[in-house]
Amino acid sequence: MKRGDVLRWVLIVTVTLYFAVPMLAMARFAFQVVPVALLTPDRIFEGWSVSGLVDALGEPAFHEAAKTSLLLAVFAGILNLSLLLPLAIAIELRAQHLKGLLTTITLLPWVIPPIALVVGVAATFRSIAPWFLASPYSLVPFYALWAMPFTYRALDAGLRSINAKTLYEAGRSLGASSRTILWRVLMPNLGASLIAASVLTGALVLGEYAFASLLLKNTLPTYLEVYQGGEPRAGMALALAVMLLTALMLWIVVRIMRRRGLDVSAAAGAV
Repeated sequence: MKRGDVLRWVLIVTVTLYFAVPMLAMARFAFQVVPVALLTPDRIFEGWSVSGLVDALGEPAFHEAAKTSLLLAVFAGILNLSLLLPLAIAIELRAQHLKGLLTTITLLPWVIPPIALVVGVAATFRSIAPWFLASPYSLVPFYALWAMPFTYRALDAGLRSINAKTLYEAGRSLGASSRTILWRVLMPNLGASLIAASVLTGALVLGEYAFASLLLKNTLPTYLEVYQGGEPRAGMALALAVMLLTALMLWIVVRIMRRRGLDVSAAAGAV
């Protein structure tokens, strides 16, 4: 085996252990009632139960927090696509020299710390529109900004994979209007990228804690933090379930993009 292959496998095993060991520890704490001091090799398979997770999933407060987070994910995804999709298409078709500038702009929300962004926006809206900050949906623009790097890279990868400019010029040469080309040629071929961008935004919203905590909103991450304080095992089980759901969503995105021949590394570059 070559030295490069050895190093690659060492890296793969190290990264796998880095993520797998903590998750296995979380699973044991959440689902096995045998204390660590009494855990021996012959008792590895004793005391496992999902009753804590079932109880956590039955909490009315969990349903409300999950509903809020899902609605925030939907609205943030719609807002993000409404802002970036027309811009990405226009730059791909008519101003590719501005692509680097747009890439930089979409990364700017990650340069500004969440606490600085929240404090600045809150100070502005507290005097002119206090109703905006009182609503849980005040998180939508924050999440839309935070998801910009994911969304733009997914859209850009999709536009490049279908060679959008060539399709546009071919349609124009055949006499089709720009609107017809947009809705009947480009949009159907961008379905995988739109799904990828939406799922990535949803995964971000399901795991984002800083904005919701700073604005005192009851979302799924903030609910988990409070719930774990009173029910550590059940809370850990619920947190593990959310982590696995988020990982499944990201895996679906990768599968969709690879099946459509999209550049996964470009779309996930912000990750």
